[in-house]
Amino acid sequence: MKHVKRAGFMSGIVTLTTDFGTADGYAGAMKGVILAAFPIARIVDLAHELAPGDVAAASESLARAAPFFPPRTVHVAVVDPGVGTARRGLALSLGEQFYVGPDNGIFTGVLELGGPAAARALENWGLWRASVSPVFHGRDIFAPVAAHLAGGGEFRDVGPVVAVDGLARLPLPVASGDATELRGEVVHVDRFGNLVTNLRADEGSAAASVEIAGQVLALSRTYGDVAPGALVAVVGSSGRIEVAQNGGSAAAHLEGGRGLVVILRAPRESA
Repeated sequence: MKHVKRAGFMSGIVTLTTDFGTADGYAGAMKGVILAAFPIARIVDLAHELAPGDVAAASESLARAAPFFPPRTVHVAVVDPGVGTARRGLALSLGEQFYVGPDNGIFTGVLELGGPAAARALENWGLWRASVSPVFHGRDIFAPVAAHLAGGGEFRDVGPVVAVDGLARLPLPVASGDATELRGEVVHVDRFGNLVTNLRADEGSAAASVEIAGQVLALSRTYGDVAPGALVAVVGSSGRIEVAQNGGSAAAHLEGGRGLVVILRAPRESA
């Protein structure tokens, strides 16, 4: 394999988000390909323990972490149930960062963050490994393309332009209602069992309430504002409303997960 040619500013950082786990060597193989092409790459594991095939969870995880990386970081995301099918490989330039992976909706979350965006289909075979497995594009296509970009390679070299508006996107739940009551839903369950919603609220709205599964919770500042074992609603680090259980799992306690309806009510005005 040829080493990448470095041209222009580079971050040298490549992040990996996959559903591969860490026991089978799949993520390790991708790292090997990146380092063989670009030996001074700095590889960061964002997540590998996502549920197999859970593209929505990958989209959430990527959007939660990617904005905090330096310019020209390359984020490789591989949760790809359709690997080897007609779905195309994609490189995305968004803001000051790059994203590489399947065009299956996995970049929905970062696209929702906004910023100047451009996309190209991965069709330059010269950047791929010489032998491409139809069931491991992460190793044989996405990893070498990521090494090319991380090393300062030109974005235009990866393949032809595709319309950003035509990229695959996951259906996003939309909050509905008015200034006094917003209805949304749980869109992610983290490893602590916290229920992350699609509702956003100003952290100063401490008097607001959140209703979920028939329970009404005051919007609190921290998880520890309630007694151990109690449910609590907070504005999470992503700026969204979360429902948690102090010392436990809200998902297990409420026996619910993605799609669970959540209602945010504004504080009533004093008479």
